[in-house]
Amino acid sequence: MRSTLWLLGVLSIVALSACEDPATTTERPAASSAVLVETEIAELALIVQDAESVGTLVGNESVTITAKLTEQVSAVYFEGGELVEAGAVLVELIDVEQLALLREAEAKLRETQLQLDRFLTLGKDIATAAEIDVARARVDANAALLEALRSRIADRTIRAPFDGVIGLRRISVGALLTPGTVIAELDDVNPMKLDFTLPEHYLSQIDIGDSVDAKSTAWDGESFAGEVTQIGSRVDPATRAFSVRALIDNKDARLRPGMLMAVNVSLGEVPGIVVSETALVQSGAQSSVFIVDDESIARRVTVEIGRRMPGLIEIRSGLSPGDRVVRNGQMTLRPGVKVRESNLTSEADSLAGIGT
Repeated sequence: MRSTLWLLGVLSIVALSACEDPATTTERPAASSAVLVETEIAELALIVQDAESVGTLVGNESVTITAKLTEQVSAVYFEGGELVEAGAVLVELIDVEQLALLREAEAKLRETQLQLDRFLTLGKDIATAAEIDVARARVDANAALLEALRSRIADRTIRAPFDGVIGLRRISVGALLTPGTVIAELDDVNPMKLDFTLPEHYLSQIDIGDSVDAKSTAWDGESFAGEVTQIGSRVDPATRAFSVRALIDNKDARLRPGMLMAVNVSLGEVPGIVVSETALVQSGAQSSVFIVDDESIARRVTVEIGRRMPGLIEIRSGLSPGDRVVRNGQMTLRPGVKVRESNLTSEADSLAGIGT
């Protein structure tokens, strides 16, 4: 019995010695070694806020030129697609009869005016006051008739109401026009109006004078600059969007009414926290980053992300300015692990240009 107890005691001592073997304790690196990571300092920067939409170009002034009366075309002075100046004659209609009536009205006016002048010169010697009044009324009536005829003749000469690009002509010499017959379209294309809509939550952010950048596939995505000039007075209850109009410079006349444009509206700059895009850890719909505390321990925090920029991402919540964020090496991290920071840098230099 005593020998059995002695044997058990020897075995217990051997087991305790084995647990304290240095070779055994060095096999737990997770508790004693630090994970090498690259970090950066989260700092505030000015971030450009913008809104995206699609819009349609409209001429600064646009009109469909039509005939006012029934008459035959005697001359056409445009082909279509060219620039015309305000007042330029576009079409003339046959007016032989009207010109003859005009000459007749001018002769009648001269005759009645001479009779009135004679009555006024000789006075009571040849005419009574009543006859003078009648003569004056005839002069007024013939003057009104002459003015009406001149207006009718002017309607037979169709002119451009403003400077612009004239569309393709729809008529030919000899064609009989009737009221409403379309002759051509005329558009003032410099500047151009760009109409688009934005969701209602942008209503408090957009303002007159905000910059607009518009692109068209017709010009390989080239940007055309403009600014907001009008904001709609209503929000559409069906779409919950409101209308916006911007003016786009078009001195070279490359843009035309009806073109589809991709619109980006600059809504100003706001301060925000921006970190490298590589710092973001995505797990399903949840976004997070690792930060390093003062004891060099890694902690995982859930963040709300905002705008994405080339190589950078906005953090709307979850981080504070000055936090040390792991931007490389986080794939091997676990919360609570001690880390060793390599190339601890401040992103101030790279963030200084955001929003400019």
